[in-house]
Amino acid sequence: MNIQQINSEIAITDFLTNQGIQPAYKRGCDWWYISPARMAERTPSFKVNTRLNRWYDHGSGEGGKIFDLAMRLHRTATIQEVIQLLSGQTIASAATATLGMQPLGKKAKREAPAVTPAPSTGIKILEAKPLEDNTQLTNYLKQRGIRLQTAAPFCQAVSFSIGTKQYEAVGFANRSGGYELRNSWFKGSSSPKDITYIDRGAGTVCLLEGFMDFLSLLELQPNLKASASFLVLNSLAQLRKSMDVIGQHRQVLLLLDNDQAGRMASERLLRSELKCRDLSSTYQNYKDVNELLVAKPRQAKRLLQGLDAWKGAMRKSI
Repeated sequence: MNIQQINSEIAITDFLTNQGIQPAYKRGCDWWYISPARMAERTPSFKVNTRLNRWYDHGSGEGGKIFDLAMRLHRTATIQEVIQLLSGQTIASAATATLGMQPLGKKAKREAPAVTPAPSTGIKILEAKPLEDNTQLTNYLKQRGIRLQTAAPFCQAVSFSIGTKQYEAVGFANRSGGYELRNSWFKGSSSPKDITYIDRGAGTVCLLEGFMDFLSLLELQPNLKASASFLVLNSLAQLRKSMDVIGQHRQVLLLLDNDQAGRMASERLLRSELKCRDLSSTYQNYKDVNELLVAKPRQAKRLLQGLDAWKGAMRKSI
């Protein structure tokens, strides 16, 4: 596919859904979202007109077609990589029907999609092996502020296929045998989707949304490995199924994303009977722990200070 075909044949709402981004509400042909392209906001200001297939962000004054949006959301990817990413999407939603489109599988050559595809074109894991230094994958981790020695105990180099194409990504296994998969321009997961629980036998558990935040936390506080367990949701949608694990601990340290969904999840947990401590204020000007680590490595030490306050409680709860 070329850019013109992408803009005319792929619904923006489908692309956002495949990125895990859902509308806050719908009003006719206007679908409103919490902006995916800016810092967290409380009031949805990002509008997609499904009739025109155009987006407009009232907060930044920017708008355009799907390719413009994809380039903003995947800032580290090249134009060709974004073309490949969009060309590989499986399109199937109510918005597609509104635009009178057909699934891309009938006309487009598939490349790596941005998220887990539909079961008929799903990700097949071929091999998982230890990460090695000086490879594209470990260089990608370095760009995210993660050293090989931090990632190696928890991540692998995973080869996988989508149709006849083969790819490689950093893989982070969940408790059901699926993988979260990341490289410099790919973000996806293999089935089954589930949480990852790293049980250290501690009374304290650190709750995070994604494994990059988990690895970033260990970069900042490596001693936590000896004093706390870790629960990585791999998606906020997994929070409900994680409650049995969370409930096994005497203390829960919340390090969820600084967006509307993350804040709402933290607020629900803080109102529950669980003993929770919200530490998101230590990275309040950033979306998550990894964004702080990458943007301001020195300022990231603030996170250490925030966690130091709970060291004593952690040691007592082991």
